[in-house]
Amino acid sequence: MLGKLFGKGTFLESHIEDWCLETWAWMLRNLGGLDRLSRTPLVTPNAAFFPPSETNGDERGAYVFGRVKQLMGMQEWDCRLEPYDRRSGSQRVGEYWFVHSRGAPQGTFSVKDGVVRVAYARDLLDDPVALVGAFAHELCHYLIAVLGEPCPGGEETLELATELATAFSGFGVFRANRAHFFERHQDAFGQGYRSGGSGYLSERTWAFAIALFLSLRREPGAAQAWLKPQIASDVAKACRYLERNPHILESLRGAS
Repeated sequence: MLGKLFGKGTFLESHIEDWCLETWAWMLRNLGGLDRLSRTPLVTPNAAFFPPSETNGDERGAYVFGRVKQLMGMQEWDCRLEPYDRRSGSQRVGEYWFVHSRGAPQGTFSVKDGVVRVAYARDLLDDPVALVGAFAHELCHYLIAVLGEPCPGGEETLELATELATAFSGFGVFRANRAHFFERHQDAFGQGYRSGGSGYLSERTWAFAIALFLSLRREPGAAQAWLKPQIASDVAKACRYLERNPHILESLRGAS
């Protein structure tokens, strides 16, 4: 196991870290190696990556989807985008408190009769960070679907591997920042606070994934300004951990 060759401690639980490293080695072997990684930008929520657009509704969804495809180098990949409506996942549990449950998925990837489809929940149009992250995640399903080598762990870990592929593709900031949220909420029916989350990885696992992306590119501090404080702190710790354990990155570079 890559994570146990040297040193006493691990950043994540040892079995989780080992799987993460094995999956990163798998991605490097199958998705273009360090050459592709070096050309993959760290995508952040700003106008440089997402220029202002006057589109609204489904047209805005199509615009954002097109930008994500282009940033992932998949603009020529045939794919049908299909928005859908879902019931609100917010449940009032107190006068000023809402819990946002996962409910229906943010998005789905499917192939039927030779047609590739990405579907997304329309309510994500009000949450651009979650929308971008959902599109990146579903497009990573597309990336993985065409590979000849299955991900470590097989079908049982496919969603987790897809999350790591999202980080590999430069979109880790978006998924990490929405892995768990606590925010002020106000609408026509009242105000208060709500909490919830999306995706399949913990914030600490996201921090490790982002640290691997940054450290392999030799730019460990690049994401700090774009991450929630706790995740930014964990990314910095993970980068230092990787610096203290250079065999981890050396093994991954060798895998590509």
